[in-house]
Amino acid sequence: MTKKILLTAFIAFGSISLSSARARIPACFPCESLQTVQELPEDSEVNETSAQKLNVSYIHEEYGVLWMALWNTEGRFVLSNEANTTYYEIDAETEKYLKENHKFDVKTADNPLSFWTKIGGKLVFILVVGGLMVGGSSFKRKRKEA
Repeated sequence: MTKKILLTAFIAFGSISLSSARARIPACFPCESLQTVQELPEDSEVNETSAQKLNVSYIHEEYGVLWMALWNTEGRFVLSNEANTTYYEIDAETEKYLKENHKFDVKTADNPLSFWTKIGGKLVFILVVGGLMVGGSSFKRKRKEA
């Protein structure tokens, strides 16, 4: 009887430690991602009105798995601090100032995201899923033939 109790206790404690040590797959549904596009000089009027140095940044929502961006939405230009922890929306007056003094037009600027962020993650995801589907179907055929 005591052997059964001890065996049950070992199994219970072993399963608790195994379940707590499980690694989680990093996933982001959705996460805000902020990236600096253009650094503004210290003497810029934008920096003088705020208490900190600001830069023009691009913010977007990113859906991803395993550090791969699978989809990006709602991208827009904002002003952010140097650490990219705080951002401020660009109003019409600041937009006009950036266009005139820093040659940066918020309305006509291209999407600054890299190839990997825009397309690369999708390609890798499609290749992995496609490979799993082909491998799984060939495994089923081999199994039926045997």
